[in-house]
Amino acid sequence: MIKFFRKIRKKLLTENKFSKYLIYAFGEIILVVIGILIALSINNWNEAKKDRDYEVKMLSEIEKGLRLDLSNLHEHYEGYTTLKKTVDHFSKLTNDHVIFADSMLSDLWKLNWGKYLQFNRGPYDALKSSGIDRVSNDSIRNQLINFFDFSLLEFQSEIDHTTRRYRSNVDLLLSFREAPFLDEYNNWVVNRVPEDILQKPKFVWLLSDIDYRVWSSKSAIETFTPRIEELIQSVKNEIDNN
Repeated sequence: MIKFFRKIRKKLLTENKFSKYLIYAFGEIILVVIGILIALSINNWNEAKKDRDYEVKMLSEIEKGLRLDLSNLHEHYEGYTTLKKTVDHFSKLTNDHVIFADSMLSDLWKLNWGKYLQFNRGPYDALKSSGIDRVSNDSIRNQLINFFDFSLLEFQSEIDHTTRRYRSNVDLLLSFREAPFLDEYNNWVVNRVPEDILQKPKFVWLLSDIDYRVWSSKSAIETFTPRIEELIQSVKNEIDNN
């Protein structure tokens, strides 16, 4: 192709057709410029595609983490619901002045239930370290920042506060156990609970404290769940628009 253009230039110069040569030279320059612009456009398109692919990949990882967090929230909520039923059950037994029996032991230890919530910030922190502006959608970018850097931290602080007495609740419940002893058959008896545990003021207080922990934790989860669901939907819509 280059040899072809050189022959044309040489022919025009040889035939002393300088005006035509200028027109040809100008046209050749235009073609070169167009070629450069096309090459730049292709390169920019490739770079933009790489950026978009990376953005979609990171958003997909964030969505996956958020869905796991949402599943954990539901699991915690159901756990607190079950714990509430256990508290209500023993509160009724206490009000009815029921004497504790060994058959109630398995239900009693259900009052030990409790978990600490952990959230998957890894994908978001990775995206943030590489440049949060790589998220092209301003609305999604602002949602991510508001959620992970503000709402999530606020909720984590709140749920940590509501569960702060979990360990002490467990310790108090375990403290009601009698010391191990040998029965008449020379077998060790452990974890035995006194018959009057349901009437002990400390046990009544324990039920009240657990009940408050359940209520405050469930309230915090109920308030926070719509926020994470909204962000999941927004991220999913952005990925689907790819």
